[in-house]
Amino acid sequence: MPEQITFGSPVLFEEQSPGAIPHDILPGVIGEFASAVSASIQVPFELPLLNALGAVAATSQRKYRVLIREGYTETLNIYGVAILPPGERKSAAKDACRAPLLEWEREQQRQTAEILKYAHAQRQVQEELTRVAIAKAKRCQDSSEQRDLIRQVAQLREEMESLPVAPRLLADDATPEGLAALMAQQDQRIAMIEAEGGFLDILAGRYSHGAPNLDAVLKSWSGEAVRIDRRHAEPILIEEPTLTLILSAQPDVLAGAAQTPAFRGRGLLGRMLFLLPKSLVGTRAVETLPIPSDLSDAYGSTLRNLLQLPWKRDAQGNIVPYLLPLSHEARAIWYAFANSIEADLADGGPLSRMRDWGGKLPGQTLRLAGLCHVTLHDVPQHHPISGQTLESAVKLAKHLIEHSRAVFSLMGADDSIECAKVILQWLRQDRLASFTGRGALEKVKGRWPKMALVNMGLTILEERGFILPRDHATGGRGRPSRVFLVNPCIHADPTSES
Repeated sequence: MPEQITFGSPVLFEEQSPGAIPHDILPGVIGEFASAVSASIQVPFELPLLNALGAVAATSQRKYRVLIREGYTETLNIYGVAILPPGERKSAAKDACRAPLLEWEREQQRQTAEILKYAHAQRQVQEELTRVAIAKAKRCQDSSEQRDLIRQVAQLREEMESLPVAPRLLADDATPEGLAALMAQQDQRIAMIEAEGGFLDILAGRYSHGAPNLDAVLKSWSGEAVRIDRRHAEPILIEEPTLTLILSAQPDVLAGAAQTPAFRGRGLLGRMLFLLPKSLVGTRAVETLPIPSDLSDAYGSTLRNLLQLPWKRDAQGNIVPYLLPLSHEARAIWYAFANSIEADLADGGPLSRMRDWGGKLPGQTLRLAGLCHVTLHDVPQHHPISGQTLESAVKLAKHLIEHSRAVFSLMGADDSIECAKVILQWLRQDRLASFTGRGALEKVKGRWPKMALVNMGLTILEERGFILPRDHATGGRGRPSRVFLVNPCIHADPTSES
């Protein structure tokens, strides 16, 4: 009598439409303002939420760090991408959230206009004096007089290096070197909050002959020193670069990211907070109310307050961050969450194939808690981060796991899962009841040319109950190939995932 094989229901791959994030997930003005923008502009809540978090980060990055224990702190800058197709009003949401930052920049430019005019005029005079001194030094026959002229040139150049610049918070479509140059001028911090994903094309090598240009951006996430040597200019030297990067991009940006292995291999994707909102197109209300003026004022005042809080400096005048410690309750909540994430990173765990991203999630959660905290108090450094604030950040982080899984799946960034899906599609198309590992390799070897790669995909299908290995293997030339039975429900149920 043939052996009876019993299959259970397979575990389908994750849906690519993660659940919506609740509007009340964060306490205070960030969530309230994002919810109001969502209702007024008729965009998914996740879009203004990410942009509002980016705006707060732009005002508080490098000024504050979250303290979890001695020797371990997290800065408050974040990298994030919200993915939505065209026609989703991404620019309107971005503009609403960063409007107070642009208003502050315009005020600063007006206040410094006269100073800058004088400084630029002085620079022109100094440049002319430098040219004259150099010309004299070239003609000078007296060595002592020539040394005096050389010292004069050096002094003039030193004075020119201190030319003031108007304070800025935001950068537009800049190269990584351009961002570094801005950070060097702006207390070593800058933010990019844009409604396009073109910056990722620049990182992928648009202006560097296809070679990914990631160093400055990777280092600016964690405040690692940046050294950029330039052929026709002075080198850029930054000890603690801090960048906030928020993009609202179209889905084709994911395709570009998937085709740039360095984004995953060098850790850029692991630093990103991903959101994949559900489109509202087709269900949007035409007649809406504006954002309440009192809420808009409160949001703007919060950002302005963070900008006006003075920098903390050490005895030598160097900027040092204010530390935001966790309360006892918050610390316990964070450790419990960090331990759960660590368990999920283990082989076979829910985050085992997203270790580059999941390994940074506990630290990212501290950053989110810090961003929420600085909006809840007039003087944030005088208060520890509360358990309620940390718990809210943990809830948001759990939603981000779901969104990031969907984004990584869309990118095909988890190559093993992509391999499993392609094999599964073949099994369904050919309505196979069994197959061999070598047969699977033949079908997918254009993209996965080695059996070791295919075996990873087969393992995923086995773990999810789509296939079942048999004890025996087929003979023939070379090594014997394993035989797998196919769960018949993938043929019977037309809604089964492919």
